[in-house]
Amino acid sequence: MNNQVFDGSYKFTAKDFFFKVLNGSAQGILIGVLPSAVLKYVLLPFIKSGQAWAMDFNAILVLFSSFIPILIGVAIALHFKMKPLDVGVMAIATGAASGSIKWATAPAGFVNPVTGVKSVVPGTVYIAQGAGDVINAMIVAAIGVVVIWLVAKYLNGFGAVAIILSPLLIGGGVAMVGHWIAPYVGAITTAIGNGVELFTSLQPLPMAILIAMAFACLIVTPVSTVGIALAITLSGVGAGAAGVGVVATTVVLLINSLKVNKPGTTVAIFLGAMKGMMPSVFKKPIMFLSFLATAAVSALPVALFNVQGTPTSAGFGWIGMVSPIQSMLADGPDKVFINHVVSVVPGIVTWFIVPIVAGFVMDYLFSKVLHLYSPEDFKQDM
Repeated sequence: MNNQVFDGSYKFTAKDFFFKVLNGSAQGILIGVLPSAVLKYVLLPFIKSGQAWAMDFNAILVLFSSFIPILIGVAIALHFKMKPLDVGVMAIATGAASGSIKWATAPAGFVNPVTGVKSVVPGTVYIAQGAGDVINAMIVAAIGVVVIWLVAKYLNGFGAVAIILSPLLIGGGVAMVGHWIAPYVGAITTAIGNGVELFTSLQPLPMAILIAMAFACLIVTPVSTVGIALAITLSGVGAGAAGVGVVATTVVLLINSLKVNKPGTTVAIFLGAMKGMMPSVFKKPIMFLSFLATAAVSALPVALFNVQGTPTSAGFGWIGMVSPIQSMLADGPDKVFINHVVSVVPGIVTWFIVPIVAGFVMDYLFSKVLHLYSPEDFKQDM
């Protein structure tokens, strides 16, 4: 099945379809989010000092996030081994339908901020802002896959006029469907995000523990922690707990990887390749108990110190030190999502001391005392 070309004869199961959409979405999100998330704090001092190159470079990196829906469409298309035309169709459908680029009517006299040219008649302007609705992008991409497959199966992919009809009918048609459903999908994702925020404000300790445990598991599954956090606009204490959950699993993986894997694999885990450990984890799912227990303990200082984060920091943990820095930086680029920062000492306790100590204790308990797994179970060549 992996060698199939995506045409009318392509065979896929519901599981195959689901995981290809999920994996492609995760890759697209990371490509769009990671550069800005990792470098924005490095560039911040230069931006404050008025360095033009830093401001321009930061603007370019931030703009990457508006391309996330396009990247999702491309990545999913490549997972299905689509031909170039269909990859392009998927890109334009998801890009046009997911709200990262919005359009509005501009009056006559509007000055283009890039070219400096003043319009003489009213026209349409397009504004890129944020990543749009990631969940809607995933839905649109999934619809696009099905439509492209149906056209290939029953209409021979439009034959000789595919270069005209595919972008027009499939790209435009799927994009219109995505545009129509966007407000309803957005309402659902906003409600989920608001619900999480409400519960974390009413019951910060139990919610912090639950969110940390959830993200501790998600980081070693095909599901993107960054994508989930971005999709539901997870912020505040919930985002802090999510980041700590990612750290908790990272600690347990590192403890065991140091014992059995090559140095390169351990370094890759520290730099963010936790999902590369999925084969080992799913061969021995009892490992999840250690991740969950470490995350539960690690979430305690999050609630105690009111450690917060943003939708773009929630799913990173130690990757680029994005989550720790965001929780301690009062005037960071995403301060709109965070109304409380912690000082250095509580930050170090939350992000390093507690997760590392908890990781060693829980790993010893589950591997040495209860004998539920051994370091050899973590052997993985990345």
